[in-house]
Amino acid sequence: MKISIVRLFSILILILAAGCSTVRSPIIEPVVLESNERNSVLAYAQAPGENLLNGLIARDYAQFSQDFSDTMKQGMNQQAFDGLLVMLDTKLGKYQSFDLVTVLKDENYSTLVYQLNYEKDNQVSMRVVFDNKEPHQVSGLWFDSPELRKD
Repeated sequence: MKISIVRLFSILILILAAGCSTVRSPIIEPVVLESNERNSVLAYAQAPGENLLNGLIARDYAQFSQDFSDTMKQGMNQQAFDGLLVMLDTKLGKYQSFDLVTVLKDENYSTLVYQLNYEKDNQVSMRVVFDNKEPHQVSGLWFDSPELRKD
């Protein structure tokens, strides 16, 4: 009798969990932009993306952050920028080059994905996220690579 109660309870939990998962709002996946849509995003995002990159390379916080939203400036202040530079120098070595890989867009944000090449790692991905609403400020920034994921 004890086994059937445990099974019944387990089934009930699974049913409830399945029901809850269908109530959640759908995850909105960004779409890779091509042609005219890509060009329309690049018209407002490419220059700020390159300002950010050039500021990073020049180690110039003012240039790096000039297109940040207020929230982004709070999260990535001068002290955080200095920490980012130390981490990139330590884990990746000297910066070498960048390429714009893709442009993504969802309902609220557009993202430029760059591949950065460093002395120790040529698989560094940098995502620069822009608000789709005017004035299209930088609202997110992420770096990822095999070297950055190491302890």
